[in-house]
Amino acid sequence: MKSLFRKIVKYWQRAISRSPKNYKIKGDRRKRLAFGFTLIELLVASLIASLLVSVLLGFLLGVLDSDRRETAKSNAQEELQAAINFISNDLQEAIYIYGADALSNVGADGLSFNDQLPHRQAGSTATCNPTENTCTPILVFWKRYNYDPNIEENYTAQPAPAAPEYLGCMPYADSTDLAACRTSAANGQAFGRDTYTYSLVAYYLKSDVGLNSSVWSNTARILRWELKDGYVAYCASGGAITKTGTGVGAVSSPAGCPNAAKLSTRGDSTLITTPVPQVDSDVYFILPDTGFNRPDFASAGTLSALSAGWRKYANFNFNTNQFVTLVDFMDDTAYNPNQGGDNLANAASSATTASAIKIPIGRNVPVSGIPSTNPNCDDPSVGVGNTNPATTTNPSGTVTQRVPANFSDATSNPSRLTSFYACVAPENVTVRLFMRGNAIARLATPVVDRSSRQPTQNNLSFFPTADVRAFGRSAVGLKTR
Repeated sequence: MKSLFRKIVKYWQRAISRSPKNYKIKGDRRKRLAFGFTLIELLVASLIASLLVSVLLGFLLGVLDSDRRETAKSNAQEELQAAINFISNDLQEAIYIYGADALSNVGADGLSFNDQLPHRQAGSTATCNPTENTCTPILVFWKRYNYDPNIEENYTAQPAPAAPEYLGCMPYADSTDLAACRTSAANGQAFGRDTYTYSLVAYYLKSDVGLNSSVWSNTARILRWELKDGYVAYCASGGAITKTGTGVGAVSSPAGCPNAAKLSTRGDSTLITTPVPQVDSDVYFILPDTGFNRPDFASAGTLSALSAGWRKYANFNFNTNQFVTLVDFMDDTAYNPNQGGDNLANAASSATTASAIKIPIGRNVPVSGIPSTNPNCDDPSVGVGNTNPATTTNPSGTVTQRVPANFSDATSNPSRLTSFYACVAPENVTVRLFMRGNAIARLATPVVDRSSRQPTQNNLSFFPTADVRAFGRSAVGLKTR
């Protein structure tokens, strides 16, 4: 320890002896040691440090920008996949899917099924309306809709009861049976049965170019719209609930059945008036959505013809049946024939210039005596697959069609876009969906100009795609095409 102490003392003695204050002054000068850096050395060091910081900052910004771009691509792909999965699940309950012909064929009344859809409703200011004409119906189908007895909903009678009721308890009168049903429902199992009805579902591709919205991306969106049947009233004790009189009429509900004040009826249709006004004789716990009319699958004729003949009961109420956005940031690249898809499906492509976008499905091919069909959609590698295609020599074969039928036509494709389309086998209840997003639009808020985010071979990774084959698990009787 003493040795260490001596070393420390000697070290400080040497340090003190080297201090400038201990140098003797000779003449008029003081000799001393020089400490620090010269000005030139400082400037050189600052320059080197600035260069290093600039390089590192540029590298950091590059990494951040690369991460931002990859995140945009990843988010676009994930949202496309989520949307296509949602539609696939929705289609599992489908019983009939509209092809291009069933959408557009004009009936004896001079109207088509397309004219009955919400985007064609005159005077409408809804998200899709005939004035703006920017929505293309891509996937329209009938599906089963289930009224779950364990769900609570409000009666539609006016004035409605103050509290919602379990659907399975609605058929019981205001008695001990109703109280017991409510207790059972609260424990997870109402007394009533599942009630299956129909609903009409439509998926649209909407162009938002020029929308100037602060909510949406102003590119394109996929929208969903649904119209549901009502919950028809019945009596758990077996009594008959009836409607009497004309128009809205009155409800007759016998003793032991639900109170008539909780039940509703509909007036006659104001749109379907020939040969006589259509009437609805049912009594409801929950009325059908405004405009709903049950499809006729029982009459003579093909499923496509019967489905195409559907007509709405009344004008829709878009306050209660709104368009719901499923996914935003769809590609809004305007269609041109060089993308493909403008030629007939059994003919060579009409493209004259290479395009980054490739549409593998051509237009539907007219076939004498039967609905049009699509050989590209018959191909399982790109379409739904069809081992028994309909032809003039095989008129009972399966029909497949592309929707929309014509990308260039404003009537068939009002949006003039191709980022969402489908191959449909209507009677087989099978569909192949095609989607394309636009990740470049996600990189700036507001989005960059449409002309600055066009797809090229160099940026094609920013236009993620998704496609899937989906199958309905329901069927209508034993009818074929």
